[in-house]
Amino acid sequence: MTHIASTDVIIVGGGPSGLMLAIELGCRNVPCLLIEPQLLPPDRPKANATSARTMEHYRRRGFADQVRKVGMAADYPQDVMYCTRLAGKELARFRIPSRTQAAQQSAFGDYGEAAWPTPELPHRGQQMYIEPILRQQIARYPSVTTRYGWQVDQVADGAEHARVVATDVATQRTHELQARYVVGCDGPRSIVRHTMGTSYEGASQEQRDYFGGQMLSIHFRAAGLYPALAHGPLAQPAWQSWVMNPQLRGILVAINGVDEFGMGIQLKPGQGIDDVNVDATLRTLTGLDTVPFDYEVLHKSSWTAGFMLVAEQFQTGRLFIAGDAAHLFTPTGGMGYNTSIDDAVNLGWKLAAVVQGWAPESLLHTYFEERHPIAKRNTQFARLMAESIGRMPIPASLEQDTTEGEQARVALAHAVHAHAHAEFNIPGLQLGLRYQSRIVARESGEAPPDAPNVYVPSGFAGCRAPFVKLADGRWLPDLFGRDFTVLALGPQSDEHTWLEAASALTLPLTVVHQPDAAARALYGADWVLVRPDHHVAWRGNSAQQASAVLAQAAGLRVDEGMQISR
Repeated sequence: MTHIASTDVIIVGGGPSGLMLAIELGCRNVPCLLIEPQLLPPDRPKANATSARTMEHYRRRGFADQVRKVGMAADYPQDVMYCTRLAGKELARFRIPSRTQAAQQSAFGDYGEAAWPTPELPHRGQQMYIEPILRQQIARYPSVTTRYGWQVDQVADGAEHARVVATDVATQRTHELQARYVVGCDGPRSIVRHTMGTSYEGASQEQRDYFGGQMLSIHFRAAGLYPALAHGPLAQPAWQSWVMNPQLRGILVAINGVDEFGMGIQLKPGQGIDDVNVDATLRTLTGLDTVPFDYEVLHKSSWTAGFMLVAEQFQTGRLFIAGDAAHLFTPTGGMGYNTSIDDAVNLGWKLAAVVQGWAPESLLHTYFEERHPIAKRNTQFARLMAESIGRMPIPASLEQDTTEGEQARVALAHAVHAHAHAEFNIPGLQLGLRYQSRIVARESGEAPPDAPNVYVPSGFAGCRAPFVKLADGRWLPDLFGRDFTVLALGPQSDEHTWLEAASALTLPLTVVHQPDAAARALYGADWVLVRPDHHVAWRGNSAQQASAVLAQAAGLRVDEGMQISR
């Protein structure tokens, strides 16, 4: 066994949450080691929807444009379409901007311009395209060491440090590692969560007509699929195509918008992967008597839908969990991967603050305080959407060329269009999350609503700092510093009060003086303290309590006499 020098943070797992955590630590020069058993990024479909909030996080770190470029062609519609069969009748279509339209904000489809006040609309690009970008970003930071192709065998907590034993899969050489903290971003079978002794809570394996129980995903290539369906609903392409008929329900997802697709169906009780005839399934989904195009199955896998699980704890001692290790979703709403990214951003700045000595270790307890309620909120939404689509009845007359059939199609079209608005037009879910914890100031006024389909921009403490377009064309959050930022939105010029208080606390702080009337009106105060994750920590009209405000946001204890202790 080889002993390797200790580091500050070991990240177990190199999926989206682990990679983003390494980026958050790396940009702050925190030494960390990321361990991932897979040498290469995934080559099969996984998550396929990047939320507006995740895109904003990528924007914070400077690579949102790179992510926006991957996936389908620039002008490919990112619509969600519902039909009886792919060569049958279209029932409804929820229009989503192409990536060109999203980047230019030239069209909002069924979103509505006022509903999404952000320069970063959601993006449809497969995780297998995004993970290489995240890996490239990690390489920018000298403090991040990666060990791809290593498998973690043991994790142990300790009073002074945590210990990890890992094996290099290629050489079978075992290494013992130690760090101040270990973060498990290692998925639903997390060894870190197991070591912590914490379990998931919530619904497990709920049964539904669709999106409940065992599912089959088929990744295939078929250059002739679009031409063969040129006279059906896919004459106008879509990102997701939901097939709904009395015989079979399934979904077709465009991977690259050209010739790669993901297909998902529900397995019947007792049915396995090899029991499904792909040719027959394609005939049923398309509605064609034959499959008039060549196709190549690239990968098949089964998975379980119906989860709404959140771990009881996200921290035990020096061990933490994030991403799927902390919460497990049914994919409706597309929030699993995005909740994982938000975990990493929240935990990343707090770990850096403690490691670098400008915040007490107790700050780390606010990770659970803030993220556990959000995990419950988001998994509950996913379950609600799974219930909505998964239990939607399919009339036996749906495909009949009769008055009864036409009425059935009109009724189902109305139902799925309402569902699509509920599932995909979710600015409130993506942008409206608000943290409530010991490091967020309490306000006496009424907080903005937390509703999935409505977002109300607000400077209320705990909310995401809203985007405001300034007179010179720039977006206000693009001016924020890497760590804490004080917005001077009023006429005051005593920024030195904040800088002196931050210096005394050794807290990294940027002051942005921007006397913009629109920003002042939206944020509702002359002074606003914004955290490193771009959530509002405090707002007010006086800088007199700058020391106490900064101390609270950094997790330092403040007594009645404004004495600060770590």
